[in-house]
Amino acid sequence: MDKNVVYQRINELCNAFEEKQIEIFQWLHQHPELAFQEFQSGQFIVDCLNEMDGIEVIYPIAKTGIKAVLYGENLGPTVSLRADFDALPVKEETGLDYASKSKGTYNKQKTYVAHACGHDASAASAIGTAKVLSQLKNELNGKVVFLFQPAEEGAPQGMVGGAELMVKEGALKNPDVQAIFALHPYSKAYPGNVLLSKGTTHASLNDLIIKIKGIQAHGSMPWVGKDPILAGAAIINALQSIISREVDLMKGAAVITVGYFHGGIKVNIIPKTAEMGLTIRSLDESTQKLLLKRINEVADLTARAHGCEVEIIPGQHDPLNRNNSELCKNMLPTLQRVAGKDKLNYKHATTGSEDFSYFSQKIPGLYLHFGSAPLKNPLSQSKPNHHQGFQVDELSLKFATRLECNLLYDYLRNNS
Repeated sequence: MDKNVVYQRINELCNAFEEKQIEIFQWLHQHPELAFQEFQSGQFIVDCLNEMDGIEVIYPIAKTGIKAVLYGENLGPTVSLRADFDALPVKEETGLDYASKSKGTYNKQKTYVAHACGHDASAASAIGTAKVLSQLKNELNGKVVFLFQPAEEGAPQGMVGGAELMVKEGALKNPDVQAIFALHPYSKAYPGNVLLSKGTTHASLNDLIIKIKGIQAHGSMPWVGKDPILAGAAIINALQSIISREVDLMKGAAVITVGYFHGGIKVNIIPKTAEMGLTIRSLDESTQKLLLKRINEVADLTARAHGCEVEIIPGQHDPLNRNNSELCKNMLPTLQRVAGKDKLNYKHATTGSEDFSYFSQKIPGLYLHFGSAPLKNPLSQSKPNHHQGFQVDELSLKFATRLECNLLYDYLRNNS
């Protein structure tokens, strides 16, 4: 079949699946689950895939993830599409009819859960892509591996994240994947827009917990003990001087954020311990190494200056994510054709992180954003990802699926 006829068939099949796709999206939105707790939503995705022709489903992989292989009827390479589907410990405040009311357990505490980052849209788009391409498998020169990834938003303490675990468990093997794509909703562009970063897309991530050990005492006699709260406050202030005075920001942005700090249970007791949690981001590998080295030194020396000790516990760590330059160049005509040159925009790297980097370290990867802001509102009113009011316009789903289908089809056709 002529490629232009295939493109037209993709459009027609996307249109035909639109109503069902919105139902899938709304179901996922109403049933969000946290990292490695995606049991119900994982089974739902498996059930959707099992209804399609020519798809082999491997489940579970990486605890709660899914790998599905679509076998084209012609010889060719293997390409992959990754879609994450975990949610966040956020109470949704969108007012949608299908808003999440779900609860889960995060850090041993009950919490509301919501798809405040749009992973329900990523998953629904990928399900649509699997549905459309499964009806065009006679036109596919090779195989498509769909990876529905858990735990992108961070694994529980002591566990590796979803992408790293998928790679370790062979998600890119059998069949061997030659390239991988990922699309993510973006709240500051309308449906139909595509955002492409050339080179680095996301910062490296390192999470740390700093435990401060002092000597407990009565609050009225601080000289009897060693105050870990005072030491912690000094550490927080000292850490910020690393960014402002030691990092060469000409190499790219860097961030040290203390996300929490707590200690003690009563106003008149100086506690024995206090604890803080940090996230560290960098757009340069040498800066990342400097930050980790200096955070350890500053925390240790500052604590000792206050008569305390520290224990530093590493948490999640994700490398920089970079788009492969050759893959980006080769897929540019597809992006321009599907979106139109006027709706293909270039995006600077973000200090947010993405564990898609574990895939793109192994094989060429291309990570894109698709506009998802509600058309009914001005862009200035669109809430950012991770906000309790974050929304995805359902019109963006069909476009994301059409783009994914074209990217995967063109890659297989051009590289067979």
